[in-house]
Amino acid sequence: MAVLSVGPGETYASISAAVGASSTGDTIAVDAGTYVDDWITITHDLTLQAVGGMAVLTTSGASPPNGKAYITESGNVTISGFDISGVTVPDHNGAGIRYEGGNLSLVDCFIHDCQDGLLGAPDPTGSISINHSEFAFNGDGSGSTHGIYVGDIASFSLTNSYVHDTSVGHEVKSRASINVITDNRIFDNGSSASYSIDLPNGGAATISGNIIEQGPATQNPAIIAYGEEGVTHAGVASISGNTIVNDRAGGVVVLNRSGVAVGFADNTIFGLTADQLGSPISESGTRFLDVHPVLDLSHLTFLASSPPSQPPPEPPPAEPPPPSPPPPTPLPDPSPTLSLLEQYHADVLADFTVWATTHQKLATMPKTLAVLNTELNSTTVLGIIKGDRWSN
Repeated sequence: MAVLSVGPGETYASISAAVGASSTGDTIAVDAGTYVDDWITITHDLTLQAVGGMAVLTTSGASPPNGKAYITESGNVTISGFDISGVTVPDHNGAGIRYEGGNLSLVDCFIHDCQDGLLGAPDPTGSISINHSEFAFNGDGSGSTHGIYVGDIASFSLTNSYVHDTSVGHEVKSRASINVITDNRIFDNGSSASYSIDLPNGGAATISGNIIEQGPATQNPAIIAYGEEGVTHAGVASISGNTIVNDRAGGVVVLNRSGVAVGFADNTIFGLTADQLGSPISESGTRFLDVHPVLDLSHLTFLASSPPSQPPPEPPPAEPPPPSPPPPTPLPDPSPTLSLLEQYHADVLADFTVWATTHQKLATMPKTLAVLNTELNSTTVLGIIKGDRWSN
């Protein structure tokens, strides 16, 4: 599993070239900056990781050559620290990210001003996980494009994210068998979005800890829809601990066509009455507000300098100084004479030190350090390849 670097002065100038050269399990480390019309198709397990800030993917006004999305993926794929915008195609389904199967994880991503934010195809064993990401101003007004659209997959989760201002379509729509939607902000604001959350085929669903706002211009009075297109997945739904704000004239919290009562506990409601909670539901602990709550409309703040799930790696045993061998490994001297293995270890460290001065971010990545430690602790001469072997 290699780390391939993208950016000015790095091995690859474009993300697509690095992806094309990558193998299963590799990581593409993308320097912060703007990449224009750098269309990406991923067909194997891969991690795309922005380094030093957001990697901004934008267009010159062109459509993706595959007619689908800026990033089209299938496999086990993680995407972290990407800002994607401006995707349109003639059939009106241009997406920031197109899921075509496997297990997709999005972290610290900002997807906005596309016809679809995320568009997911069916995969009965697949999953989509979205954490700390923002979907904004997506949808083309046709009603068939959405902020997030998830096809018939095994599981979908949306956590700690902000989805808002979708045009006509739904803010979040999922046909997954299992849905977990927790601790998000889902706001129509001034948009014409339809349902805030739509789970049209039922299934197991947990909707909790969210702040959900139905805007005054919404084209549908229901805020959460469940099973309205026919129940194809077994399971029950639980809606609990949410704050739900209705800024529309009239409306209903839950449109439930599954025929089975939805759990509805400990929610806080503004702008609707007890008669407008919907049915069938199993209700308890509902609190009604007389004063409109203050909503947090701020964008998310993204920190994408390193993978969120990993702490910063420990530095090498000797910090990279200017290009010269460090004191513990002096250059060979006629007296005393270094053994062949000692000379090899000295050459390895000297070569890494020179390379690290121009590849500072890559030099501290775990995979790079693992290669260095292997060679420094070797008991035989492994053979030395100058420079480029550290990035492979």
